[in-house]
Amino acid sequence: MPDVASANAADRRKDGPSANGAPQFSGDEFVASVARSLVQAAKQAHLVAHQTGTGVAYSRDGQFGIYKPDPAMYEDLVPPPFEDEQILATSADK
Repeated sequence: MPDVASANAADRRKDGPSANGAPQFSGDEFVASVARSLVQAAKQAHLVAHQTGTGVAYSRDGQFGIYKPDPAMYEDLVPPPFEDEQILATSADK
């Protein structure tokens, strides 16, 4: 006689959203999504450290420390500077 708990677990693993509506991933997809999330979190940490003038705490070459934020980490998160601004209209023009 099959175990009811394992049968219910097998039913829940079918394709489609999980019970809470989140998409289900295979093992490789899940690991890849976690890796992308960790990289995004690291980029955000470097950006916030740059904006606040603080350091980022992490382990580099086995040494834990507080390091200066690396601009290469957050450069894709910062919008490019505006080109020479041209005023198209002002409230005085009305």
